Amino acid sequence: MTKTTFICSLGFLFFLMACDAEDYEQYPNMHSSDTSGIAAQGKPAQIDLAFITQQLCASYSTHFDDNNTTLSQKIVLLESASLYVPLFTSLKPVGFVLPTTTEAAMFVTDYEDFYENLNVSPQMTGYFDTIAETQDVDYLVLADTVQTDIILTPTEKMQLQFIITYLYETKGDPIEDDTWTKKNIVAAVKGFEKSPANAVFNVALVKITQQ
Repeated sequence: MTKTTFICSLGFLFFLMACDAEDYEQYPNMHSSDTSGIAAQGKPAQIDLAFITQQLCASYSTHFDDNNTTLSQKIVLLESASLYVPLFTSLKPVGFVLPTTTEAAMFVTDYEDFYENLNVSPQMTGYFDTIAETQDVDYLVLADTVQTDIILTPTEKMQLQFIITYLYETKGDPIEDDTWTKKNIVAAVKGFEKSPANAVFNVALVKITQQ
């Protein structure tokens, strides 16, 4: 190989590496334990689960006028709205299954009973109670605490960060109260029993049922 050919090849290799690095920065792993983004800089990364949830809600509001629709109809319409959200489509696992009306009722109407009986660790229960019972939650501090908690598993941290980030971003919502937080907590936990996509869908469903 001549010296000129070698230099050209090397330059092309650096070009490819630069393109790969740029792609990675634009599309980081959505399933990492740092999905929230608020713990680090006080603002969400733009492809975190909470952001996808809000995109889903916005798509629903844009494409559907759902006055007087039933819960089962809202589920179907929300699925249709999700087709306009590429990030959610990418998040969905193979075999993604929508919640049934009975499952949705767990966090839309029967959330109090299910909140008291969530199948989570005592450590997570403590965080949930802090969120639900504190008058004015400092979500940024709470996110930092979760991130440095040595008892929580990486999966528990990811789930908590999603819930904390979403509640942080919807803070001040006209319907914000303990029912709002409990509904979202139950919706997320029940969703994560299946997949992160189900958690996102459930939390979005809570939002549109309040509209």
